[in-house]
Amino acid sequence: MTRDQELDTQVSSPRAARYSLAAMALHWMLALLLTFQLALGWQLHDLERGAAQFAGYQLHKTFGIIILLLSLARLAVRLWHRRPPAFVDSVWAARMAKLVHALLYVVMIGGPITGWIIVSTAKIKFPTLLFGVIPWPHLRVPNAWHEPAEGLHAALAWMFVALLVLHVAGALRHQFVKDENILARMIPAALATRKTALIAAVMATGVLGAGYAVGSALDFLDAPVRPAVTPKPLPAATNATKTDTAREEANAEAEAASKAKEEDNLAKTDVAEPLTDWSIAQGGRLGFVATWNGQPVHGSFGRWTGNVRFSPDDLAHSTIRAEIDLASTDTSDSQRDDMLRGGDFFNVAVHPTAVFSASSMRRLVSNRYRASGSLAMHGASRPLTLDFTLDIKGYVARVSGSTRLNRTSFGVGSGEWAETDEIADAVAVTFAFSAHRK
Repeated sequence: MTRDQELDTQVSSPRAARYSLAAMALHWMLALLLTFQLALGWQLHDLERGAAQFAGYQLHKTFGIIILLLSLARLAVRLWHRRPPAFVDSVWAARMAKLVHALLYVVMIGGPITGWIIVSTAKIKFPTLLFGVIPWPHLRVPNAWHEPAEGLHAALAWMFVALLVLHVAGALRHQFVKDENILARMIPAALATRKTALIAAVMATGVLGAGYAVGSALDFLDAPVRPAVTPKPLPAATNATKTDTAREEANAEAEAASKAKEEDNLAKTDVAEPLTDWSIAQGGRLGFVATWNGQPVHGSFGRWTGNVRFSPDDLAHSTIRAEIDLASTDTSDSQRDDMLRGGDFFNVAVHPTAVFSASSMRRLVSNRYRASGSLAMHGASRPLTLDFTLDIKGYVARVSGSTRLNRTSFGVGSGEWAETDEIADAVAVTFAFSAHRK
């Protein structure tokens, strides 16, 4: 007997078998989440790049992972628990039903996985935090998978729309055209009569419609604004126009300088500190914090050297020179580090180092100082001022400080990264090290 003959000779009256409660719960949860996720995904393309879009994608990733886990659980229930026998139908309809069900699993599992690959191979990868709290790892896959995954992810979304229409049409066909109470098999027993099943189906349709409406209407405009969109005024060495706030800061610095002068006068009987060459000890840290879509990306440089000639009592002749190996950048993500070393950012093949030189220093107050100089990086040289704290005890000095710079003024970030709506212009730099008298 052929397969077609077997289908034709099936018993026309199906057994009173129903899906398990686990299968029912997973079925309806996935239906709701998938319609919500579909609407949310389509909305993301219309969001303004920046904090709003970032918040939307984080939520999209969260529900994508939830759908993946629930889909795997649903597949396990399908494989391990007996399910109701198929209704008797024509050969083509039976085969179509099996194909639709199989492809739905492909969409439910393949959609989140392709999205996971997209996130894991993005040029700038940012940690995925489920509901903003639970960290989710990246997949270790080649970067070449990014574009194929994007195309497949979009195709699966449209496939889901088609499959959903076919799945619902098939259920309605059995329920009303063939007069088979198929809806009763996927709802609790208390609602399994033909009349209550119809009511439940109408309610389920309303819930799914509401899920889609919520996904379409979510408002991300109140997402936290990126702090670097309107950066604080940079130091005067950058030639930025002084605002009222800047003048207030200048007045405060003048008062601090006056206090420092008073302290110097009080200590005039002390022996002056000689101008000394200092050797920077190993174990220091030179770090930076960039801002991507309102979130900090922390990094550091593993290799850098410095020549320091300094005396707190002879600032006029004190000098600092630091040379940073840009290829040693480390953001705890090898793919992102390779991107930073590449032509769009540091371009270390052409500009392997950055050099900061300062020959103008002044004391702010107590053990706090300000060094003014220039930073040469990526073929450009710009004024740069940094503040630092210095504590000298005998032959050992401990130094820590910070500064801010604008990456675009050095041409760091070209092409699509030249804009500052995703990667902020301002970058914070911090440093801490110990030094010994030579």
